[in-house]
Amino acid sequence: MKQKSLSLPLIITLILGQYRNAVFASNLKAETNQTILNRIDSIVENAIHLKVFPGCQVLVMKDGKPLYDKSFGHYTYDATQKIEPTTLYDLASLSKTTGTLLAVMKLYDNGQLKLTDKASDYLAFLRGTNKESITISELLFHESGLPAGLPFYELAMQKKNVLSLPKIPQDSTNIIPLNSRNYEYKPDWVSKSPNIGFQSQVTDSFFITNSFHAAAMQMIANAPLKSKTYLYSCLNFILLKEVVETISNTKLDEFLDKEFYHPMGLKSIMYLPLRSHTKEEIAPTVQKDFLRNRTVQGFVHDPDAAFFGGVSGNAGLFATAHDVATVYQLLLNNGELDGKRYLSAETCKLFTTITSASGRRGLGFDKPVCGNPKENLCCESAPAAVYGHTGYTGTCCWVDPTNQLIYVFLSNRTYPNDGVNKLAKLHIRPKIQEVIYQAIGKDISTEMH
Repeated sequence: MKQKSLSLPLIITLILGQYRNAVFASNLKAETNQTILNRIDSIVENAIHLKVFPGCQVLVMKDGKPLYDKSFGHYTYDATQKIEPTTLYDLASLSKTTGTLLAVMKLYDNGQLKLTDKASDYLAFLRGTNKESITISELLFHESGLPAGLPFYELAMQKKNVLSLPKIPQDSTNIIPLNSRNYEYKPDWVSKSPNIGFQSQVTDSFFITNSFHAAAMQMIANAPLKSKTYLYSCLNFILLKEVVETISNTKLDEFLDKEFYHPMGLKSIMYLPLRSHTKEEIAPTVQKDFLRNRTVQGFVHDPDAAFFGGVSGNAGLFATAHDVATVYQLLLNNGELDGKRYLSAETCKLFTTITSASGRRGLGFDKPVCGNPKENLCCESAPAAVYGHTGYTGTCCWVDPTNQLIYVFLSNRTYPNDGVNKLAKLHIRPKIQEVIYQAIGKDISTEMH
C-alpha cells in the first residue's frame, strides 16, 4: 500500500510544535536553575543573621554571561549603608592572583622572565644568602622554604619596658586596642604627615619612613630557611612583586594599570583606592586594629601591605565583584577579552593547569584538594581543573574551565573584628559554590576528579 506523503502545512506545524516544545523545555530548565540559585539568597541572609559578615557581593558567570549577580546586607551591622554592586572590597590575598600573578604572567609571556630563574638574579639583597637559589616557580608554588611570615611592623616599634612586642598572626590583625599594648612607634620611623622622608601612607595621619622597605627586604634575607616543601607564605608574593618591579622598572600598580586594568576598561579595581574613590564607596574591614587603633576603611587591612604603603605582592587590591570576574574571564578566555589579546593562550594554559608536585598549589593559583574535605577550600563538586584563590577579609574567586564557570564572593567578614573566622568555620563560600553546581545540573562534565 502506498504511504501518503505529508502536506507542507502539516510539516510546518510539526516543526513549529517541536520548536515550541524545545523552547518550553529550555525555559523550564532555566526556571529550575534559577530556583536552585535562589538558595544562595538563603545561605547569605542566614550568614548575615549569624553575623558571619555584614554584607557581600556574589557573582556567578557561565559561558561569559552573568548567571547570578546580587549584593546583600550593609557595610556594617549598624545597617546604615547598603552594599551596592559598585561597593569596593579589600581583596586581601585574592590580590595575589588578581594582581601580582598577572604581572608575572605578562613578563613570562614577554620572555623577560623564566620559571627556572632565581629570584636573586633580580634581587641583589638575596645574593650571598641561603635564599640565593630560590626560583620563581618555588615562590609561585609556595615551596621556597621561607617562613609563613615575618613581623615587619616590629621594625618601626620599640618597647616601653621589658615586655615583648605582641605577635600578629600572619595575614591577620590583632584587634586589642593600642593603648593596652606596651609599645610605641620609633619617632624617627613614623610621621603624622607626608614629607620627603615619609611618603608611604599606612592610614590617616600615619606615614612610614622611606627606609622601611629596604629594612624589610633585609629582614627577609636574614630569615631562617626551612626545607623546600609546601608552606603558604605571603613572603613568596612579596618577593615576586619585587622581581616584577625590578624587571619592568615600573611600580606594580602602575604596571597592572597599563598592561591590564586600564585597557580592559576596569575602573573599580585598584591599589590605594582613596586616590580615586571616597571612603563611603569602600566597605570597612575592621573597627579597630592593633597597629592603627582606628577603623580601617580604604586602607589595606593586611599589616604587611599596610606598612609597604598599600601596594604589596601579597595584598592591597580593592575591587568590585564585576571587575574581579572580568580579570578571571580574561584567563578563562585564554588571554583574550573583547577582541584584544593580553596574554598568549600558551601562557594562560601553563599557569592555570600546572600543579605542584605536592598537589596543593598551581603556579600561583590555589586548587581544590579533591577527596580531602578538611583541606579543600572548594565544594565537593568542583572539578580538579578549578583554579583561583581566597582572601583573609572574606573573599574568593574560583574559575572552572571544564564548565566555563566563574564564581566570585566578596565580603568584609573581618568587620568589626577578625577574632573568629565564622565564614570558614561555617563553610559559607563552598556551600554557595555547591549550589551553583546543583543549578547547572546536567551541564556539569562527568570528568570530575
